[in-house]
Amino acid sequence: MNDPKVALIIINYNGKPHLEECINSIKNQSYQNYKLIVIDNNSRDGSASYIREDYPDIELIENKKNIGFGKAINKVLKLKTSDKDIDFFGILNNDIRLDAHWVKNLIDYSKVNPKAGILSGKILLYHWPKYINSTGVNINYFGYGWDRNFFDLDKETKTESGPVLAVTGSATLVKREVFAQIGLYDNDYFMYYEDSDLCFRTWKYTDFTVDYVDDAVIYHKFSASLGIFSTKKHFYLKRSRFIFILKNFPLSFVTRIFPKITRYEFNDFMLPLIKRLDFTNFFRELYVYLIFLLRYPFYVFKKIIFRKKAKKKNWWEMLHKSYSKSATRNINLEFIDIIKPGFKTYGEVTNRILMGINDKGLGSGWTNIINSIPRGRYIFNRAECKFSLNYDKGKSYLFQIHYRNSQEEKRYLNLIFENYFATITLKQGWVTETIEIPDMPIENGSFSLSLEIEGSNESFQDLFVAELAILDDKSNIVRQ
Repeated sequence: MNDPKVALIIINYNGKPHLEECINSIKNQSYQNYKLIVIDNNSRDGSASYIREDYPDIELIENKKNIGFGKAINKVLKLKTSDKDIDFFGILNNDIRLDAHWVKNLIDYSKVNPKAGILSGKILLYHWPKYINSTGVNINYFGYGWDRNFFDLDKETKTESGPVLAVTGSATLVKREVFAQIGLYDNDYFMYYEDSDLCFRTWKYTDFTVDYVDDAVIYHKFSASLGIFSTKKHFYLKRSRFIFILKNFPLSFVTRIFPKITRYEFNDFMLPLIKRLDFTNFFRELYVYLIFLLRYPFYVFKKIIFRKKAKKKNWWEMLHKSYSKSATRNINLEFIDIIKPGFKTYGEVTNRILMGINDKGLGSGWTNIINSIPRGRYIFNRAECKFSLNYDKGKSYLFQIHYRNSQEEKRYLNLIFENYFATITLKQGWVTETIEIPDMPIENGSFSLSLEIEGSNESFQDLFVAELAILDDKSNIVRQ
């Protein structure tokens, strides 16, 4: 292949604010043998008319309703895979900016590694690009997927190009022959896991590999569509995860883990919701679990009758060996945090601050890096916050902070509680620290706190924080 033809496909739904930068980053590619297609899922924000008027050279396909991510891609692929002139299909989110050499570097890698059937590069966080969004995807025995090297510092992370279990679908290049051998994206997934499913099928049923390419860089507005915390996102993630497990894992293994998943869902999700009398979320969780339960015999039957022999076995060895979500590395705290009993209604000043969920107590000095609901926020040098709790002089209280520190040099976090001063030595990575709070008068159940970073030669300091809390020492949400 000298100059393989690439069809770049942007999937768009109400993404007009992102389209200009995404499209311009494609038009500025150093590799020019491509055609650009935008498929619009019945956007309500004028995206389609914007493309028609400002980019008349782009092929626009308009759907009459939102048919989801996989079906939208398939609609284009059904039209274009018969075109023998197209060698690769690039599947792109609208909330990304491509580095000028993204396509070129992926094509160059494919020339040296002709068995690479699915390729993706280094994804950096758009609003804070010194941090990594993804260098591939890890998946564990419970089907939980998470981005490799998520929130690692880019300059300190040495990840070599080569095969990975899966890659995120925000910017992926797929050889036409892969679709010819395994079919298109699975329409069972409305959103999420379509990309991992395609990668699994590539590993299992073809001679192609899935590869990460380190010098192919994109910048991604992480969770710009639904937000980092969203009940809709949670619903579709869990629904798709169950479908993924049933479809892709060996029947004997699914049968073995079925009781474990059931216990996990009831003990960690549904029972705490019942204790909180939160029946709305309980029935939502039960509904998603019933999808898993009712589809189980159907997939068992399908696996027995339509058994397909895998070409390769090494994909299974690439899975992360953990089961529950909490056992996996670098997965941010999400839904399970807020359904555990022990703190008050979100949206108030309470005893616990979960960034982006229950953070009304934040004062000055905090910022987010994502244009959506932030699941974490940065302190820049100094920040303030306030708590509200029913203070009992007979109890012992702890201050708890869950943070991520990417700096190697020794730094300190000074904490000023009213008239009390304490210092935490910051450790590297994701860390939870708890310190005892001495007895002190708290007026009207209110508790103020200042946080200040010091310790290196740089005057500009930052620290990423996911949670702050004032808890009694018997609380079941004190992290161990």
